[in-house]
Amino acid sequence: MSGPHEAGPDGGRDPDAAAGARTERAGEGDEFTSSPRFRRRTVLTAGAMVAVMGAEWMLVEPHARRAAGELARVRPAWILLALAAEMASMMAFARLQRLALGSGGLRVRLGSAVATVFAGNAVGATLPGGSLVSITYRTRRMRSWGASAPQIGFTHAATGVLGTIALVALAGVGQTLTGDGSQLARGAVRIAATCALTGAALALVHHATVLRRPLSAWLRLWRRLRPGAVGAADAVEQTSADRLLDELAAMHPPARFWARGFGFALFNWTADFFCLLAVCHAVGVSPALSTVLLAYVAGVSAASAMPLLPAGFGTLDAALVLTLHHGGVPMSGATAVDLLYRMITPGLVGVAGWVLLFRQRRRGGAAPGRERQKRKTNVRVDVFPQP
Repeated sequence: MSGPHEAGPDGGRDPDAAAGARTERAGEGDEFTSSPRFRRRTVLTAGAMVAVMGAEWMLVEPHARRAAGELARVRPAWILLALAAEMASMMAFARLQRLALGSGGLRVRLGSAVATVFAGNAVGATLPGGSLVSITYRTRRMRSWGASAPQIGFTHAATGVLGTIALVALAGVGQTLTGDGSQLARGAVRIAATCALTGAALALVHHATVLRRPLSAWLRLWRRLRPGAVGAADAVEQTSADRLLDELAAMHPPARFWARGFGFALFNWTADFFCLLAVCHAVGVSPALSTVLLAYVAGVSAASAMPLLPAGFGTLDAALVLTLHHGGVPMSGATAVDLLYRMITPGLVGVAGWVLLFRQRRRGGAAPGRERQKRKTNVRVDVFPQP
């Protein structure tokens, strides 16, 4: 295990090793699940979730009672295919985040990235704040690996942009299957606009001198608004801002990153869609492929519109059930599909994520700090070492 006095190539103390040691010590005291505030929030969240789920059950109970017959006749083979598809979806998203971090020089083992994705989905599906809590958790994990602020920001931005483009492309395929070619053209326009905005943002970031002047002006205004400003602190703030701009300008992901990243993002959505399709066959309903695809895109879009809801409870379910029913699936069958799909994700996925999260806690929080940035030593350390 790397220690704070690991020798560098020149025989002296390696600054990367010292930074990794500081990160490891910070990670030990910043464990996501160790604070009393977290435990109190978990108890309150559990009570709120029970109340919300009870209210939802009262609303869907008539349909769920009729769907019980569908669930009693599920086909195990299709369930196994659904589980495999969902696992492939999670793996693809983990590879996408790992690829984004790697473009900035941070090397992360796949097992660690997958565990973080599972745990992030678990906290996002059970804690107030939904996807924002998940992003916060993944940000803390990246910091414990030694990622800088520009690397973390680029990772979140790149995965968000690529995921949006892939989902729009998937929606265009669904509209094309229904015979509505006009929606495909609209999707192409949205993709082109997203790519143009992303390219403009990258070009602006790569020219740090353009951003340095407005940032300096903002810092001067901020210092005027603070009555007790200290000159030394102001100099530190200016130096930190300049360093941040320099690190952002140094981010030069190659073209193959965007191609591979889009492939992982598209595979992530497609595998999750195939999980839903397998669930449909498992409960004995066989809607058209376009109907399932449009229902999936509608559900994901509805959940994205309400990011503070854990796992999109209510919004995703309503969009999924109503779209399937509009496509010719009986209400009992659509409800059964929704219930079984949600048992898999976030149900089983959330259980697996919490198991990994508490496993990390039992290890004392020291393991995440072992995997850090390897720009000089080029060494790879597993966050979850095999016994």
